[in-house]
Amino acid sequence: MDYYLRTEFQEQEERSTISESGSCDSYDDQQQGPSFADEHGLMELLEGDKAYDLIFRNCKSALGDQQCELVSILRNGFGRVGSRAKLKSFQVFQDAVEMKHGGGGGVGGGGSCCGKGGVKYGWCAVEKTELKSVLEYGFSQPRNDGSYGRGLYLSPDNALLECLKDSAAESRDGMRFLLLSRVILGKPEIVPRGSTQSCPSSPEFDSGVDDLASPSKYIVWSTHMNTHVLPEFLVCIKAPFNFNTSVKRLRSPWMVFPVLIKALSKFLPPSQILIIQKHYKDQQNRRISRSELIQRVRNITGDKLLVHIIKAFGHKVQH
Repeated sequence: MDYYLRTEFQEQEERSTISESGSCDSYDDQQQGPSFADEHGLMELLEGDKAYDLIFRNCKSALGDQQCELVSILRNGFGRVGSRAKLKSFQVFQDAVEMKHGGGGGVGGGGSCCGKGGVKYGWCAVEKTELKSVLEYGFSQPRNDGSYGRGLYLSPDNALLECLKDSAAESRDGMRFLLLSRVILGKPEIVPRGSTQSCPSSPEFDSGVDDLASPSKYIVWSTHMNTHVLPEFLVCIKAPFNFNTSVKRLRSPWMVFPVLIKALSKFLPPSQILIIQKHYKDQQNRRISRSELIQRVRNITGDKLLVHIIKAFGHKVQH
């Protein structure tokens, strides 16, 4: 989904839809001094802004019936010297990747991932204490388990819930900070779990994914994470303090997968059903684990549809 509607430096237009106060201020211990938005070089978006409405709908759809509150959506103003330099640098590398691959193709195809330079959007969680330095200077130490090599892991823009699970509550009220960034994927390569990779395996590739057809992780190598990732939006979400451990994981013991796939075919297009069937075949041949199969199906269907189908059809056929 394309959230950014401005490609060059633009001053604060449409000021009626932008708040300069920053609603995250209410979660600061001190009420004096510059606002949260001003302190971090951000502009808070309000309902009616096109980017706000797109992100809000995406977030609400992803969160479903989870007990979470979307508090605010802020845009990176790129008004500071460091952040403006990062934007220019990102545009240079985007053009370079586009020239390298000649455009076209897609994940699973022969060229770049999508659009100019293979740019997509991805989520990553940040701590409030590191937010200012990330926006100004870039990422220093990716916080992940290293299971897919050394780099920054981002969740696709339709997998907000996965990113939220990896986030840490900043205070007792469960406030979490998620960056929605432009990511230059270029031509990605498959990175298996357990990899110790820290850079592209060959000049042909630019990034990594856990699955070409339906990735749940974008892997931007540590050598690329401050040139190929551009934080553009900050989304502040309140989630239960124990959200990471209490969130329901779908491990459906109620339906065998062929029955589940047949039920999904009533709701999903044939192209997505074919991808699910491929994942199921890979699991049957022990190329991926059952938990990985479930995760990939969830990324395609979304939890809301999956829960609906399991409740509606699951009682008919038992494992």
